[in-house]
Amino acid sequence: MGRGRGGRGGNKRNRTQARDFKDKRENQWRNNARPNDWQPLDMNNADFEEYYRRQQVVPDGEWEAFMASLRSMLPTTFRINGSGKFAEELRNRLQTNFLASFGDGPVKVGGEELQAPKPLPWYPRQLAWQMDFSRAQLRKLDALMAVHEFMKRENEGGGITRQEAVSMIPPLFLDVQPHHLVLDMCAAPGSKTFQLLEALHADSNTPSGVVVANDADAQRCNLLTHQVKRMCSPALMVSNHEAQIFPLISEPGKGPMLFDRILCDVPCSGDGTIRKAPDIWRKWNAGNGNGLHLLQLRITLRACALLQVGGRLVYSTCTFNPVEDEAVVAEVLRRTRGCMELVDVSAQLPELKRLPGLHTWVVKDHPRSGFLDTYSQCTPEGEGRRVDPSMFPDEASKAFPMERCMRVLPHHSDTGGFFIAVLQKTRPITSIKPVTLAHRLEGGKGKQPEAHVPWPGRLSAQSGPPTDPAAADPAAAPAVPSQAPAP
Repeated sequence: MGRGRGGRGGNKRNRTQARDFKDKRENQWRNNARPNDWQPLDMNNADFEEYYRRQQVVPDGEWEAFMASLRSMLPTTFRINGSGKFAEELRNRLQTNFLASFGDGPVKVGGEELQAPKPLPWYPRQLAWQMDFSRAQLRKLDALMAVHEFMKRENEGGGITRQEAVSMIPPLFLDVQPHHLVLDMCAAPGSKTFQLLEALHADSNTPSGVVVANDADAQRCNLLTHQVKRMCSPALMVSNHEAQIFPLISEPGKGPMLFDRILCDVPCSGDGTIRKAPDIWRKWNAGNGNGLHLLQLRITLRACALLQVGGRLVYSTCTFNPVEDEAVVAEVLRRTRGCMELVDVSAQLPELKRLPGLHTWVVKDHPRSGFLDTYSQCTPEGEGRRVDPSMFPDEASKAFPMERCMRVLPHHSDTGGFFIAVLQKTRPITSIKPVTLAHRLEGGKGKQPEAHVPWPGRLSAQSGPPTDPAAADPAAAPAVPSQAPAP
């Protein structure tokens, strides 16, 4: 419709009139343009430094190197897809055709000394590579431009995947075999799922196993599908469920289907990615991790329910925060009461630089609060109103072999930050303490329910009508018969 009478411009009461300028307002344009006050990003956060100094996640004498690494550019890393002859030919082509011009030493470009692309020493068969170049530097050297074009072309064709180095670690510890039934609980954007499919196809034949790639966000499921379709694998199923209430899948005539391997790369505060997402410097506070703790716990407990006896579960995050890392693992060990145990993987990937997990840590409620060592220090009207008992270490967690967990710090190998824990299910789980917020209600400090809910869904006479335990409590599991241990 036009802008005359009756159109969008017909209501003249909304127009600026000359009479609007009669009260000390000049009838002229004003220059409201903002001054050119752009400033570089401030890569400092006092709360961040105070928190992680207190947590002692960085060894003595390494704090300055740790902070300097966080403020530096993250190198580009990519992985050659596949595990057979094609992957080796692609690697050899990369070394022969594109990297031979670098020779054995660094190359000087515009007065800058650049290191040649190099393989990650801990990744099997030199199938993962690292480059430390900026976009401007890529344009200055023909050899670098050739490598860049090679990466773009092969990424589109499915030959390589651009992936952060530390993100490649969890699937390697999962030890997937071609006959395994594998669940990736929080799969998007799909780079780790791609690795799981590669392991499933390791013998170059059609595998008997399957990878179920799940994500709670439908749009991210589209991204996941776009990533893994390059594999052209028939052994993939994509699902869209909240991981903490992932349904039990049944095979007709065979009963419930449990998984041999489960990857729990859970949502986290993400401060381990601060080198590629520097806006985290401005946004970071301790409450970010506290707010995700219970979700991470519920997802992992659900994974324990869906895991085959003898199966392996890998829990991982891209954060340094013990509340999201060791605290979740310790609480899973408490609630499963000996049915899950930490696996010692220190002999695997020996060239990967890592630190053992912590036995003790502290909790902070909000930026203005102090640090809390135990849940008994919480007060209903003051500090600790938004924290949970499961966030704290106790005598049980101090006795757990938490040193079997591992934390990767950025300054050790010029990477991002990551946390990995490998767990194995040793026997069927019969009951588990529910994950609730009862301790936060009525000012009831420390009133965490002690009763365990029946794990397979068996209800007592006082429980009322039968309900779906997964719906009533995301940590509770449906009825699942015990099966033979996974090989």
